[in-house]
Amino acid sequence: MRILIVGEGNRAQALFGALEDAGMDVEHASEGELSVPSDDEVGELAGALLAFDRLFSDDPPDGVLLLSASNLALSAVLVATKLQIPVASLAEGDPESPARGMNSRLVAQLADGSVADDPATIATSLRDLIAA
Repeated sequence: MRILIVGEGNRAQALFGALEDAGMDVEHASEGELSVPSDDEVGELAGALLAFDRLFSDDPPDGVLLLSASNLALSAVLVATKLQIPVASLAEGDPESPARGMNSRLVAQLADGSVADDPATIATSLRDLIAA
């Protein structure tokens, strides 16, 4: 089972190892790895949509795990939903940011499920989501 983690920071690295230990083949997508422009939000979204469309069309993962409600995560859930790839979310969003709040609402509506922030629970939830 191949999972793509979309998110930044230490949490992504910790989950990467934990999910691999649970027997999953894990990949990671971050803004730096996808060469997404960050000069404006619309450009960032457009670039990320194109990058995920190429990535998922060439070799789709079995599932996607979103660690945030960033523009990158929103782009990933839009493309994954279009291609019928299951998506689980840990997205919380930053309540101080109107854009992140909107992203959180959109991610919550489009994701197939929300998972508790515990590696064992995430692994089980991803397996169940993909099997459904």
